[in-house]
Amino acid sequence: MKHFHQYLLLAFAILLLSHDAFSRRVPSGQKKIIHFGFVSPSTPEQIVGEDLAKLDATCPFDGIGINPVIKLTRDGKTFDYHPLHHVGSPYLLTKEDFGELIPMFRRFQETRLKHNFFVLNSSPFNGDWFDDDAWKRTLNNFGMLAWAAKESGFAGLCLDIEPYALTKLPFMYRPNLGHSFEETARQVRRRGKEWIEEINRQFPDITLFTFMWTSQCTSTLMAEHPELLVNSKTGLMIAFFNGVYDGASDTMTIVDGNEGAGYHAASEEDYAKITGRYHRFADSWIDRTNHEKFWKITSMGVSFYLDSYVKRDKPGRYDLFAKSDNPTQLLATNVGHALDYSDEYVWFWCEKGNFWPGIFKSNYPFWGDLLPHCVEAIEAGRNIRVWMDKYASGANLLKNGGLEPADEGANQKNGIVKSWATWQAEDTPKGTFSNDNGRLRLVNVTNGGIAQAISGIKADQQFILRARCKNESRFATPVLSYFFRDNPDTGVWGQRSIAFTEDDADGWKRATFHITVPKGHNIATINVFVGVLGFQDPTGMDKGCLFDDIDLQEVVFPWTRK
Repeated sequence: MKHFHQYLLLAFAILLLSHDAFSRRVPSGQKKIIHFGFVSPSTPEQIVGEDLAKLDATCPFDGIGINPVIKLTRDGKTFDYHPLHHVGSPYLLTKEDFGELIPMFRRFQETRLKHNFFVLNSSPFNGDWFDDDAWKRTLNNFGMLAWAAKESGFAGLCLDIEPYALTKLPFMYRPNLGHSFEETARQVRRRGKEWIEEINRQFPDITLFTFMWTSQCTSTLMAEHPELLVNSKTGLMIAFFNGVYDGASDTMTIVDGNEGAGYHAASEEDYAKITGRYHRFADSWIDRTNHEKFWKITSMGVSFYLDSYVKRDKPGRYDLFAKSDNPTQLLATNVGHALDYSDEYVWFWCEKGNFWPGIFKSNYPFWGDLLPHCVEAIEAGRNIRVWMDKYASGANLLKNGGLEPADEGANQKNGIVKSWATWQAEDTPKGTFSNDNGRLRLVNVTNGGIAQAISGIKADQQFILRARCKNESRFATPVLSYFFRDNPDTGVWGQRSIAFTEDDADGWKRATFHITVPKGHNIATINVFVGVLGFQDPTGMDKGCLFDDIDLQEVVFPWTRK
């Protein structure tokens, strides 16, 4: 079982390789965290006069989902129009209807909330897909909302396709309308193509965010037998998906939010499973003619249900708080994993709390009171390196981290570096270890390095491990590694290695690990190793690798402090 983690991640990586050429995956520094939920502004009145710069003080997000309420004047009467609730609305939206909203929502660009979305559901669709007049209104109104999103500086629209009763279930097949299922599905596919073409016409490079999309296909049975959905509330949804990919532009992005799966995730293995399942099944309902476009424009998101981290007496469907002694720490860890595995977007669904007390009015308490330090935890999950540096103890637990040489007369067997053991694999060619002005130089070492063990560690302790290297070899790859030993030294757990990729001064590179001691294995020791893998230089001219400044410090975050 100790190798299960590595096997799972390897399988996940192999699945990804087949889609890399078309993926919407972005570099880690460009990934975004979006807030959706019960508390957000909907009308200009909620923003006028507010100092939106205050949002940043308690906001760990890059964007927000907004349920727009549009003030319409028709036949001399002024009233609020809620797109999420107006099923079968007879009103045609116009650009003039957004006159007050757009300037207000543009103000979010003054804050860190720059990647925002108008949140809609399937209410604007009509259950009779053959009703041309109703369809003209649907196209017009979605088109106007897409235009308003673009003019507001938003990233796009969020379409929540969950079959709520209030939407009147437009994707449910209705035989009483006089059309066969096959005929209706063909019509829905045509409508899906027309729908996305109108949205692209108004906003060519739009991001269409969805809480769930084709990630609803989670098994071989569902993939091979989509007909099982025919009589469900979403029986026509597959036809709609295919119509969207028939008409979607190559410049847009569709985010599949993977809603249900993310709500239960509590470990890196869970996120690896979510990602592997998505890349195995997500295109199963899409015509093969559209597979290339699917992987080119579709981005896998990862979801959070923040309420599930809040302790409560009565268990519910989502109880992540019960899976950890410290839900805030679990949140921070999970945010880091979610960002690692998502293509671009991580998103939060938040119900019973408010991240912006005093700005957006609500009766819900501040999230920082419901889940102490949750704002900082989300920020730490996003940029763990900065937070590790901030809360590191300052005391190096390793002896002789500066790699001063051993006493005169010491040989390589006993250690060329004081307090460090020297090791080279027995079945590989041997190289040399030497001191170079207080730094360790390895030349022609093909599999070896130095190691030191720190005992007395405990489950859930966190550490930052750092080292510096200057690679002057054409044949060697330097690595920083660690692993755990249990008590009474019967097993090795959690072995990890990393290359030196962080730029430092004078041609040196750094490597950094954030380490959490796992539970359940009676861990007693952490072993730190720096060394090289590679080949020997046949010319004998290779200069090898220099190492220095190996540092292991305990990290105690505000939410882990006893």
